[in-house]
Amino acid sequence: MDLAPRVCVLARGRGGLHAALSVALAQSAHVRPWGAVPPLREVRAGDVLVVDLSDPPSCADPSTLEACLARGAGLCLVLGDSLVAPAWVEIARLPGVRILRCSFSHGHLGYGAVVAEVLERVRGPTGERIATLVLQSEPALGPVEYLVRAICLEPWCIRRPRDLARRCAISLAELRRRCAEIGFARVEHLMIYVRLVAYEQLIATACLSVATARLLAGFPDPSNMRRHARRAALRSPAVASALAALHAAPQRRHVAVQGQQVG
Repeated sequence: MDLAPRVCVLARGRGGLHAALSVALAQSAHVRPWGAVPPLREVRAGDVLVVDLSDPPSCADPSTLEACLARGAGLCLVLGDSLVAPAWVEIARLPGVRILRCSFSHGHLGYGAVVAEVLERVRGPTGERIATLVLQSEPALGPVEYLVRAICLEPWCIRRPRDLARRCAISLAELRRRCAEIGFARVEHLMIYVRLVAYEQLIATACLSVATARLLAGFPDPSNMRRHARRAALRSPAVASALAALHAAPQRRHVAVQGQQVG
């Protein structure tokens, strides 16, 4: 079974956006044109649906696209300079829809933001990008930025404190001291904290699925991670705060969606 990522470009014709994505994603995903919203049986988790609103498909059924989102597909609406039909405005309000803008008059150069977004979705954010998300979310980690970047760049190689010390070319004693200075009782607690923040940011900011976010953050076994995090939270307040934020996130997203719909 072919599990390569699939990008469905929804437009009446095979215009410039489809061509630009086909060239850019040739080695990363299957790019397929659709003149209408694909049947639900043709959509699977991890697919990305890109709608060219300069030449939109004939059918704009919010319920069908909402079902695609529920199945785990991503949905990007690409806006140009023309007016958007009311049906697509309604779809833009669905939770998880990404709105992108580009200048269709500039040819392939105008598709840069769209290509970058879709490429990141099918490949997943790089370790550098994940580290940046963590550091932007938690400025208090600035003094140990090099440790954060090491954890995010090699999540599967850095499993123990000695791995992190070796990667950063410092002694274990120095590593423990640096962690203690920013409030972590153990090096493992910093590592857990970085992974929890990365996981939250990958879902909230990068809009990845839970399964993909876990893999990129470096913990495939959520129950094991939860157990270690709860233990760490007893001695390192930052870990307790990260766990509380994860529990509150679904409620925050629900409130945000309701606010968007009301607006």
